[in-house]
This record gives sequence, structure tokens and C-alpha cells, in this order.
Amino acid sequence: MSVSRNRRHCLSALGLLPALGAALPPEGPLIRHSLVQLPQDAPNYEFAVLRLLLERTRASHGPYRLAFAPPMTQSRAFLQLASGDVDVASSITTTEHEAQALALRVCLYRGLLGIRLPIALTRRRAELQGITTLEQARRLRLAQVESWPDTQILKANGWPVHPIARRDSFPALLERERIDLFALGAIEVYPIVDALPGLSVLDGWLIAYPAPAYFFVSPHQPELADRLRKGWELVLADGSFVALFDVWLGPQLQRAALNERRWLKLRNPDLPAGTPLQDERLWHPLVGARLRD
Repeated sequence: MSVSRNRRHCLSALGLLPALGAALPPEGPLIRHSLVQLPQDAPNYEFAVLRLLLERTRASHGPYRLAFAPPMTQSRAFLQLASGDVDVASSITTTEHEAQALALRVCLYRGLLGIRLPIALTRRRAELQGITTLEQARRLRLAQVESWPDTQILKANGWPVHPIARRDSFPALLERERIDLFALGAIEVYPIVDALPGLSVLDGWLIAYPAPAYFFVSPHQPELADRLRKGWELVLADGSFVALFDVWLGPQLQRAALNERRWLKLRNPDLPAGTPLQDERLWHPLVGARLRD
């Protein structure tokens, strides 16, 4: 989907396009966030979404300041949210997460983070490309980061999982053939794998489960949660969120060719009852109907 010139101009004016810096407003309350762990000067999609919500509510709620929290695991981030030491974090939702913090139930990735593409050694590509059933796939050794909700989803579906402490451990495990596969979201996988010689994203199949990723706000910051909810209402209504998504993630989604793959669908037993699966505004058309089946 192309982004209209007017929408792109608005995003550019807010400093929310990938090529532009993220100048911070000089005054207002400080919002401490723990989003995807990237260098502070690197382009960061989640940071751009957060700024979009805050900018769209500037007229009603005033200025703000943003500060990166120190790098931490997701488990640590939710402890920090509960204590009030972090104001905003992002994660795939779980029942536990929604009990620890205030969930803003709009998926940052429009449902696409639960659409996982398998990564394997390039020299094993032909061997692993021909998977056609979930039963075949579950015979393969798959690693996943132990603190990510994905690990429990895979285990609940009968998949033996090799837990790892950090994402950057998986290339060495693949090279030593201690595992067969690692899997990442369709909108994140290619830039990571393109930088890793000897690894490839397999074509032909994928793993899919409902796993919306939300902003979570500290329970000590209900006013901030209300502001961000208002921001979501505005950016869903005016199309600016979809425009931002398309600019940042559209090329990766096109490369993933999801409609040309076999979907090996898993259940998510820890999907909270309040997940708005029926709200079509919140899901990408490529995944919304499939995840509701």
C-alpha cells in the first residue's frame, strides 16, 4: 500500500520517518520507556509510534519529554513498570503482563509479530524448505528467547524449544547445528538475517499464532495511559498509524510474501480474554481473518 503525499508530509514534519532524527520536545513531564533495545540514535519503529501518539495529543495534553531506560529483559521491564521505575514498555501480551501493567490493546505490528518466518543455515535450505505439515515442523529443533512469550506458545503446541537468554545467541547455535531453526516476525526478520552470512529465511512456509504486541503503561501512570489511548483513537481514525506502518515496515512485509506460504497455525493459550480480535481496524488484512478462524 502506498502512502499518500499528505500523510507522508505530516509524518516527516513530526520527525517520524526512518531517515529522520527524533528531536525531543524540550519541556513537559518525563516519560521513561523500555522499547525494542536498539542504540539510542538508531531508527526505531516503536519509538516512532510512541512519538506519533504523543504528538497527536500534544494539543490536548501538552508537551512531554522521552528518556530511554537502560537495556533490560522483558521480565525486568515488567517489574520496572510495576514499581513505577519505567513508564512505558512494549511486549507481546500475556495474561500475566496485563495483570502487571496497563495494556493499550492496539497491536503495534497489526498482528504481524506472531507471523514467524523460519531462519536456517543456507547450506540446509533445500533440506528444510519442503516442510508441509505442523507435525513435520515440530520434529525440528527450534530455539527461542526464554523471556519472550513466544517460548511458552511454542511449548504449549508441543514444540520442543531450546531456550536462549539473548536473541544474538541463535546464529552460533545454528552454525554448530545444535538447533535447526530460529524464527522471527515477518516484519523484523530480513534486516537481521541479511547481516548474518550463511543464514537464510526459508521460503514456502511460516508459523502463525495470535500474538498482539502492545504498549504497556505503568499502573502508577494512569493519566499517561489515558493520553496514549486517546492518541490511538486519533491515529486509527485519521490513517496516520497505517501510514507510519507502511513507511517503516511495508518493504519487509512485501518481501515476506505471506500469501505465497503455507501457514502452520498454532494456538495461543495465554491470549487474554479481552483481546479485540474482532476489531478489523487493528489487524493487517493479510492476517486478521486467518487469526480469527
